[in-house]
Amino acid sequence: MLQTRRMKIAALLSALFALLVCASPTFAQTSAVSSPEDRQRFVSVVQNLERAPLDPGLQSDRRWAIQWLTDAPDVSVAVCADPIGGVSEKGYVHNPEIVVQYMLGMAAFVIENPSKSNDPDALQLAGVESALNAYRSMRVAQPNDRSPKLDELLGMKSRGELPGFVRKAFLRCLAKKR
Repeated sequence: MLQTRRMKIAALLSALFALLVCASPTFAQTSAVSSPEDRQRFVSVVQNLERAPLDPGLQSDRRWAIQWLTDAPDVSVAVCADPIGGVSEKGYVHNPEIVVQYMLGMAAFVIENPSKSNDPDALQLAGVESALNAYRSMRVAQPNDRSPKLDELLGMKSRGELPGFVRKAFLRCLAKKR
């Protein structure tokens, strides 16, 4: 039963990943009103997922956060795989979780830093850093599951090169859209 549930979750995340990549960059937005309580819960979920992205007990929170972001009219993010190293579904077993964390991390940044909500460089960097935090946690939980692309991004971060890379990668993504 647990294996079936994991397969369903993996399928859901894979479908979300495919949707995000095919529609990049996209903007999550509909007509619901976001309450301060929901915003606070959202940020808490994002932080918990950074610390324990593979915790099965957080799967329902991840689904809630994705749905909340989809419905929130006052929080939107531009999603593109390029700033997170162009991760592909086949390259690393946890790429769907990484892409979702990138998206959620940007939204949490918007909530915590409303004055920077129109700064695409800051948003993209916050999303990538959130994804990298989750990746570090994944490596602790499963040391043999590694992503060369995400390891490369961690190296860029340690050398102070990540902001420039993320900016250029997002600009390339926007250029593809035109």
